[in-house]
Amino acid sequence: MLGTYYYHEIVRKTIIAFGTLFNDIRIRHQGEDGTNFSEIKVPLAYGPSQKFLARIQQQADLNKAVQITMPRMSFEMTNISYDATRKSSLVQTFKTCDDGSRAKKVFMPVPYNIGFELNILSKLNDDSLQILEQILPYFQPHFNLTIDLVDSIGEKRDIPIILESIGFQDD
Repeated sequence: MLGTYYYHEIVRKTIIAFGTLFNDIRIRHQGEDGTNFSEIKVPLAYGPSQKFLARIQQQADLNKAVQITMPRMSFEMTNISYDATRKSSLVQTFKTCDDGSRAKKVFMPVPYNIGFELNILSKLNDDSLQILEQILPYFQPHFNLTIDLVDSIGEKRDIPIILESIGFQDD
């Protein structure tokens, strides 16, 4: 296009930052005696939930050791859309210093919204509810996350993660 190569990994960093929000979710199962609890860290992976469901459904012998532990969560990027409401002028720039000695002129970023889907897969309804109750209080309806977008200029941005909807599906 313009002949200058650059790759700041902005979309990749955004995907990773979204995933790290849900990295340390745990659930508890009560023991049969009613007093002992076992705590389980819920695994998180990038990929569509259909991939994990297909792997479980292809398991011919349900008595064999299962390769997928339940509950688990998965997330995936579902769309990227331009946001004209946040657009600034085409030639708007700001100045920054790269290492404290040189000033750089940088164009304002283009405003895009990235859509994500977070899936909770579980055998027990109570497991899903425990996971959901650990997520919902943070989104009222958004949660701000600071991301170091462009390392070379030290650009950090507060990115709002907005909860748009919640749906249930029993597969």
